[in-house]
Amino acid sequence: MLDQQPGDLYRLRAKSHDPDPNLHNVEPSGEGIPYEEAATRENQPPTGATSTAVPSTETSSTRDLDGTWGERDVGGPVSHRVAMEDYEAMRRELSHISRTRSKSTTRGDDLGLKRTKTSRSFRSNRLKLQRTESSIDDPKGLYDGAALEAGDAEGMAEAEKEFELGQFIKEGHFEKRTDTGDSAKKVGVVFKNLTVKGAGSTTTSAKTLPNAILGTFGPDLYHLLCRFIPALNFDKQQQLRTLCNDFSGIVRDGEMMLVLGRPGSGCSTFLKAIANERGSFAQVTGDVTYGGLSSEEIRKHFHGEVNYNPEDDQHLPTLNVWQTLKFSLLNKTKRREKGEINIIIDALMKMFGIRHTEKTLVGNEMVPGVSGGERKRVGIAETLATKSTVVCWDNTTRGLDASTALDYANSLRIMTDISNRTTLVTLYQAGEGIFELMDKVLLIDEGRMVYQGPANQAKQYFVDMGFYCPERETTADFLTSVTDPAQRVIRKGFEAQTPKTPEEFERAYKNSATYRKVLADIQNYEAHLGQTAHGDTEQFKQSVNEQKSKTVSKKSNYTVSFWRQVLACTRREFWLVWGDKPTLYTKFFIIVSNGLIVGSLFYGQPTNTEGAFTRGGAGFFSILFLGWLQLSELMKAVSGRVVIQRHKEYAFYRPSAVVMARVLADFPLIFTQVIPFTVIMYFMCGFDVDVSKFWIYLLFVYVTTICITALYRMFAALSPTIDDAVRFAGTALNLLIIYTGYAIPKPTLLHEKIWFGWLYYLNPATYAFEGVLANEFHGRVMNCAPEQLVPQGPGILPENQGCAISGAQLGRNTVTGEEYIGTTYEYTRHHLWRNFGVLIAFSVLYLLVTLWGAETFSFVGGGGGALIFKKGSKKPAAKFSKAVDAEKGGDLGDNTPSQTSSNEEKDVTKTTDSEEVFTWRDVNFSVPYEGGQKQLLNDVHGYIQPNKMIALMGASGAGKTTLLNTLSQRQRIGVVTGTMLVDGRALGTEFQRSTGYVEQQDIHDRSATVREAIEFSAILRQERHTPRQEKLAYVEEIIDLLELRELSDVLIMSLGVEQRKRVTIAVELAAKPGLLFLDEPTSGLDSQSAYSIIRFLKKLAASGHGIICTIHQPSSLLIQQFDMILALNPGGNTFYFGPVGDNGSAVNKYFADRGVYCPPQKNIAEFILETAIKGGKRKDGKRLNWNKEWRDSQENKSLLAEISRINTEREKVPAKAQDTQHEYASPVWLQITMLTRRMFTQHWRDPSYLYGKLFVAVIIGIFNGFTFWQLGNSVADMQNRMFTSFLVLLIPPTVVNAVVPKFYQNMALWMARENPSRIYNWVAFCTASVVTEIPITIITAVIYWLIWYYATGLPTDSSTAGYVFWMILLFFLFQASWGQWICAFAPSFTVISNVLPFFFVMFSLFNGVVRPYSQLPVFWYSMYWFNPSTYWIGGVMAATLRDIKVDCAPSEVALFNPPSGQTCAQFAQSYVSKIGRGYLTNPNDTTQCGYCQYATGVEYMQSLNVQPSDKWKYLPIFLAFCVSNWALVYFFVWTVRVKGWRFGLGWVVGGLGRGVDGVVGVVKKLVPGGKKREQMNTA
Repeated sequence: MLDQQPGDLYRLRAKSHDPDPNLHNVEPSGEGIPYEEAATRENQPPTGATSTAVPSTETSSTRDLDGTWGERDVGGPVSHRVAMEDYEAMRRELSHISRTRSKSTTRGDDLGLKRTKTSRSFRSNRLKLQRTESSIDDPKGLYDGAALEAGDAEGMAEAEKEFELGQFIKEGHFEKRTDTGDSAKKVGVVFKNLTVKGAGSTTTSAKTLPNAILGTFGPDLYHLLCRFIPALNFDKQQQLRTLCNDFSGIVRDGEMMLVLGRPGSGCSTFLKAIANERGSFAQVTGDVTYGGLSSEEIRKHFHGEVNYNPEDDQHLPTLNVWQTLKFSLLNKTKRREKGEINIIIDALMKMFGIRHTEKTLVGNEMVPGVSGGERKRVGIAETLATKSTVVCWDNTTRGLDASTALDYANSLRIMTDISNRTTLVTLYQAGEGIFELMDKVLLIDEGRMVYQGPANQAKQYFVDMGFYCPERETTADFLTSVTDPAQRVIRKGFEAQTPKTPEEFERAYKNSATYRKVLADIQNYEAHLGQTAHGDTEQFKQSVNEQKSKTVSKKSNYTVSFWRQVLACTRREFWLVWGDKPTLYTKFFIIVSNGLIVGSLFYGQPTNTEGAFTRGGAGFFSILFLGWLQLSELMKAVSGRVVIQRHKEYAFYRPSAVVMARVLADFPLIFTQVIPFTVIMYFMCGFDVDVSKFWIYLLFVYVTTICITALYRMFAALSPTIDDAVRFAGTALNLLIIYTGYAIPKPTLLHEKIWFGWLYYLNPATYAFEGVLANEFHGRVMNCAPEQLVPQGPGILPENQGCAISGAQLGRNTVTGEEYIGTTYEYTRHHLWRNFGVLIAFSVLYLLVTLWGAETFSFVGGGGGALIFKKGSKKPAAKFSKAVDAEKGGDLGDNTPSQTSSNEEKDVTKTTDSEEVFTWRDVNFSVPYEGGQKQLLNDVHGYIQPNKMIALMGASGAGKTTLLNTLSQRQRIGVVTGTMLVDGRALGTEFQRSTGYVEQQDIHDRSATVREAIEFSAILRQERHTPRQEKLAYVEEIIDLLELRELSDVLIMSLGVEQRKRVTIAVELAAKPGLLFLDEPTSGLDSQSAYSIIRFLKKLAASGHGIICTIHQPSSLLIQQFDMILALNPGGNTFYFGPVGDNGSAVNKYFADRGVYCPPQKNIAEFILETAIKGGKRKDGKRLNWNKEWRDSQENKSLLAEISRINTEREKVPAKAQDTQHEYASPVWLQITMLTRRMFTQHWRDPSYLYGKLFVAVIIGIFNGFTFWQLGNSVADMQNRMFTSFLVLLIPPTVVNAVVPKFYQNMALWMARENPSRIYNWVAFCTASVVTEIPITIITAVIYWLIWYYATGLPTDSSTAGYVFWMILLFFLFQASWGQWICAFAPSFTVISNVLPFFFVMFSLFNGVVRPYSQLPVFWYSMYWFNPSTYWIGGVMAATLRDIKVDCAPSEVALFNPPSGQTCAQFAQSYVSKIGRGYLTNPNDTTQCGYCQYATGVEYMQSLNVQPSDKWKYLPIFLAFCVSNWALVYFFVWTVRVKGWRFGLGWVVGGLGRGVDGVVGVVKKLVPGGKKREQMNTA
C-alpha cells in the first residue's frame, strides 16, 4: 500500500461505481450486501409498524456523521457532504481570483501543482469512504446530490476544468495537492522508545506564611535567580518520575489516532511530547520524527507545523469570531494573498456551522459569548488556519452533549481528510460513533503503552486476552475499563493468565503480534522514505517555504515578517479595546471626571508667589495620574499569556511582536486619553496661556504616560503571577512618587538623603517633573504675595522689603520663575529637551527589557502538580507515588482503582430521613433581553420522589441548568412563574438549606482540606439541635462512603477532576438533604469515573434521596442507572418525561408510537438527543413537532394527574411547625466562628496575600524612613516632616489592590454556592471578612511604624510616639476595610479596578497638603472636611510638629536691607511681633536682614489649617471613619449583594455607553464611506 498513494485510490474509485473498502473500521452491515441495502434493512420498523425507522430519510449511520452545533435552529448540520460543498465553494471563488491574477496561470510549477482534484470528486469518494452512502436531507435544495454522487470520470473531468486553482493551490492554501491528488504537505509521525519524565514528588505539604517569609532570602530567591541564571542551578540530581515509558509507534498522514486512558494515565503527556512541547518536562528520551525530520529540526524551522490544542479552548474573550479567525489568517497568509482572507474565513465558518456567530464575542467563563461547543469550533477553525500538518487534540469534547461531541469528532475527520493531516486526539466518554471515525487507537495505563494498533482490532485484542465486553458498552469504554482493576471483568477460565498490572499489560503487548506489526509498519514507512529519497519530506519543506513571505528567512518558523506580525497584533489590540467597551467608557469617564475634580482643586491659583508651590503640585499630578491609571494594563499583560503562548506554538507571531504592538496601539490610545485630561488640567489650573508651552506640557504628559506604562509591562513580563506584578508595580509607583523631586526637592535628595537619594536619577518621573516645571515657570515673573512680603507697614519702601520664598533676590518684590525653580529644585529650562530624550531612553530601556522577558520567559503553567497535604498530616507516599499526567495535575488518585466502585457491592448507609415529594407544574422562566423578555423555560411539569433518580437531558442551550437553578430557588434575575410544592405545600423557609445542589464548577474554598470542607458543611447545615460530635461522626461516614479517607487531609486546590466532584457531592451529603440536584456531575470525567459517580448516586437514591441530575454524553450503561428521563428542547420545552424502561423500552415505546424507532444497538440517550434535534416525519410527510406532541400526549395528561394525586396524598402528612423552621440551620454566632476560622486558615495557607501586605509594609517603611533619615529643623525639614507622614496616604493603592481580589473571591464563593445553600448569612460573611483582616493589619502596622518612625527622627516621647502608633494602626485598619466596602459596592470587578483611582485621588489631594485649605476653592471646603485623610494627616502633624523649633537654612531666609542707621530688629521686629509668625535671624545686623517665616512647628502647621489642639480631637474622628468603613461593608453587602440595589450606577454607565454609541453612529453617518467600512469590518 506504500506504493499506492491516496491520489491513486481517488482516481481508481472515480472510475468505478463499486463501494469503497471500509477504511474507518466499521463492521459491514451484512456479508455481500451493499451498504445502502444493509442500512435500510437495519432500520426497518418492527412488524406491524407503519413508518420509517428514523426521524428523517437519513440512515442511522448517516446521522452519525450529521448533526448540528450549539444553537440547533441556527447553525445547521455539520456533515462531510455539506462541509465539502462549502469547501468547494471557497475553492471555486479562490480559483477565479487566481485566474485573474497577472501571470498566475502561466507560471511553471516545480511540484506539479497546476491542477487539483475537485471537491466534488474528492467529496464523492470520501462519502463512500465514510460508510454513509445514503441520501442526505437537503430541505432548501441547495445541493445537487445526484451530480455529487454520479462519480463518472467524464463529469469529473469537466468539473476539474471549471475548478482549476493553478498557482493559488501551489502556494499552499489548506489542502495543497499535486497533480496525482496527493497532499503537497504531509508527514507521518514516528516515535521510537519515547520516554518522558517529570520533576518532583507526587505529594507535598502546603506552603504557609512562615515558609513564604523564610523562602524570601532562601529557596525562593535561589529558584528565582536560577530562572534568570540557569548556571546557578546545582541541583542536577532532582527526583524524577516516569510519565510515559518506552512508547514506539506510527501515525501516518491522513490518519486519526485515538489516545485512551484514565485521567492521570499520561495521555496529555504523550500528546505534548508528540507535539514537541517539552518545556514542562524534566527529561525526554527516544526519537520522534516527522516524515524523517527530527524533533529538533521541527522545533527550529517548522514549529508551527506541529501543534498541540489543549483541553481548555482559551481565546481572547473580547474578540468576536470573525476577528479571531481574521487575525489567525493575517499571520499565516502572504501579502499578495491577503485579498482571499475574507473568502477563507467565510468558508471556514460555513464548514464548521458557526456562520451565525460571526459578530458574537468568543467570550469565556466571565465574558458572555458563543456557546462552549461553538467556542471549540472556533478553536478548530483557528487551528485549521495554521495550516499545520500534525495536530494533537486534548479532550476537546469536555462539557459537550453526545450529539455535539460527535459533530466535533466529525469536524476533526473533515479537517484530517481535507488537508491530509496527521491527527492525534484524546477523548473521555467517546461514543461508538466517534470511535468508528478513528483509524488507530493507543491505550495508556499509568504511563505505559498497553495497546497500539488498528481501532477495529483493539476490542478483539483484549477479548482474546480474556476480558469480557458487555453487550451495550462502547468500545472506548471497554478499552479504558481494562486498565481499571475495579471495572474490568475477566472471562471465566482466564483469571490466571490475564495481565493485572500496567507492567504486565505492557509486557503482554510487546510480546504480541500486534506490536510486531507496529514495528514492521515503522520499518516499512522509514524504508518508503528512503526509497523515495524523502520525497514527501522535501516536498513538505518546499511547500512550507513557499507559503512564507519573501522577506522571511527559510529557516524561520513564521510565515510573515516580524513587521507584519506587529501590524496584525496592533490591529488586534484595537479590536480588544473596542470589544471591551464598558472598561473603555469607564476609563474615559474617570479621566474626564478626575481632570475636572483636580483641575477645580487648583482652579484660580494666584499668579504671585503664593501660587508657586501649588503649581508644582498641579504639574506633579499631571505627569503621574494617567500613569497611575495605567496600572490596569498589568491584568491585560498577564491574563493573555496562555493565548500568546499558544499562538507562539502555532507560529503566528513572536511574543515580542505583541509587546511592540501594544506600544504602537498605545500611541493613539494614550493620546486620546491625554488630550481631554491635559486640556482640562492646563486651563483650569491656570497654567501660562502660551501655545508652545501647552504643547510642551502635553508632550511631556504623553511621553511620561507611555514610559510608566512600559515600566508596568516590564514588571508584568518578569513576574510569574499577577500578584507579583501588582506588588512590584505598586511598590515602584510609590518610589516614583517619593523620588520625583516634589515631596523632597532635588537638592535635599542628592545632598542630604544619602541612603536612597541616588534613586532620583533612576526615576523617569523626575525628568518629566523638571520638564513640566521648567516649561511652566519659564518667562514667568511673580509678584511677591502680601503674606510673604516682609516687613510691611506704613512708610516702608520697596527697596527695604524682601520676599519669603526661595529664589527671592535682595531688594526685589518680584521673583522670576527661573530663580524660583533654580533655587528650590535646581531645575533649569536648558535641560528641557535633554529630559525629553531621557524619558524616551527610559521608555526604550523598559521596552527592550520587556521584549527580552517576553521572548525568554514563559510563565504558562506546564502541569504536573502534586497532591498538597496540610502541614503536619501524614502523607501516604506509597499510594500516590505512581505516574501522573503532566496536564492533569493532581489526578494521582485516579491511578488507583476507581474509589467509589471499590465498594461496589456495599450498601450505602441511609443518609436521609426525608420522605418529602417535590412537584412542579407550569414552571416558566424569562429574562430581560433586548428590551423584551426571552423565555428560557416553558410550562415544565414534573416531580421527584425519594428513592428515584431523574436524568435531565437536552441539547446545548435547552435550559437544563436553568431548570435546576429554578427548581432549587437559585435564580437571582428574571421572572419565575408556576407552582412548586413540597408535600402539596408551598416551599418553606428551610427548602434551600435542606436540598443539596452539586454545581458543575465544583466551587470550594480551594485552601481547605477535604475533611475541613465536609465538616464545615455538616456543622452549619445539619439541624441545630444535633450534637456536634454526632455531626462529626457523620462526616467520617461520608468520607468513608465516598472513599476519601486517603485524601481527607489534601487541599482541594490540588485535587483532580473526579476527586473534586466527589468532594462536592460529599459536601452536599453532609447536610443530610432530602433532595439532591446535580449539574453535569460526569462532565470532564472518563467513562469509568462517570460510571462510578452515577452508580454511587444510584445507591444514594436507594438510600432515600430524590435525585435530579443533568448529564452529557451518557453511555447505554449510564442511562440505565436512571429511573426517569426529563428531556428538554431549546426554549425550555419538555418533549418527554417518563420512565427509562428496561434497555430504554419505555422511551422506545413513546417515540415508536409516533413513528420513530430506535435501532436495536442504538444508545437510547443519543437517540433522544438526535430525535429532538432533527425532528421526524409523519407518514404524510409533515415534520413532527416534539414539543407539541408531548403537550398533546396522553403521557403528559397522566403526568399532570399524577402530580395532582401526589399533592393531594402528601398534604395529609402533618406539616412541620412554622416556628421550628429556620432559614439557616445554625445560629449566627456559630456561623461567624466557623467562617472566621476558615478564613484565617485560608490566609495562612495562601501566603501570597499576607506576604504581599508584609512586603509592602517593610519595603515602603524602609524607603520612607531612610529617605527622611533623622530630619532636621529647617523649613524644608518641616515640609519633609509633613511629607513623610503624607506618604503613608499613598500606601492604599498597593494594599487595597490586594484586599479587593481576596474579598471579591470570597464574596463570589459565598454568592455562588454558600448563600444559596443557606450555609451562613451575610452578617457572618461580613463579620468574618472584617475580623480576619485585623491581626495581619496590626502586625503590618507595627512593622511599618517601627521601621519608619524612629528612622525619620520624629519625637520619641511616649505621648507623641504612642499617638502616631495608634494613628498608623487605625490607618492600616481603615485601608483594609476601605477596599472591602468598595468591592461590595461596585457591580463588577472591571468597574472596581477603574473607580479605585478616583477614590485614591480624592483621598490624597483634598486634605490641605497639596493645596492648603486657605487656597481651596470654596466649592471644595466640604470635601476637605469630609475627607478622612484630613483628620489623619492633621492629627499626626499636630502631634509631631508641636514642640519643634524651626531653624531656617540660609537659602530659606527672606533678605532685606533696613534703612540706614537702623538695625534689623529696630526696623522689622515690630512687624514680626505683629504678625506673630517667624523670627529675625540676625536682629543686630544693619544689612541683609534675614527673616525666617516660621519660628516653631506650630506656626508651620497653622499655615496648613492645623492646630495643636486638633491632636486628640482628630483621633476619635478618624476612628469613626474606620468604624463607618466597617459599617459600609455590612451596608453594601446587604443592599447590593443580598437585596440587589444598584444605586443608579447601572443607569449611569449604561447611559454613558448609549451616549458614546450615539456619537459614534452620527460620526459614521457624516464620514463618507463610513457605513460601508463598518459593513466590511465587523470591528
